Amino acid sequence: MVVLPVPEALCRECGLCCRFSDPEVLTPWATRPEGETLLPALFRAERPIALVSGTGKMNLPVQVCDAFDPSTSRCTLWGRNPADCRLYPLVLVVRNGFFLLALDPDCPFSQKKPFSYFLEWAERFRDLEWSRLREEEISRLLPLAEAEDRPHYREVLSLGETGCKKCR
Repeated sequence: MVVLPVPEALCRECGLCCRFSDPEVLTPWATRPEGETLLPALFRAERPIALVSGTGKMNLPVQVCDAFDPSTSRCTLWGRNPADCRLYPLVLVVRNGFFLLALDPDCPFSQKKPFSYFLEWAERFRDLEWSRLREEEISRLLPLAEAEDRPHYREVLSLGETGCKKCR
């Protein structure tokens, strides 16, 4: 299982991961009602996860993943959490009819390592996990990956065509 090794101290310092100001879009797929039954096992948590009310930076109200322990700033499912959590700041998106792994520059960790570092992790994910998904499992990821992209995300690695003609 591929888990990007984001330094714990950096996560505590940042305070953005696992806290969501826009839970309809920017949340782990496993917390979204439309994803619960559709997602391949790779993108589901080992137990149902949900969002609960909490506070973020500057005490602003946010939704927090219930697998996150605010007292330790750690995920209680770490290493067994959904792929979209394990890969962050790499994000699965769709652009021009292709599934891609893109890099979110808003994560401070994305600025701490060279691009080649994230490319290597993206290739590991492609080779060890993505390559094992069946075509119908991949197609179920399409609506969520389409909604996930942001213009400032930097393309890292193509994972292949979506098969969706309207996505081109």
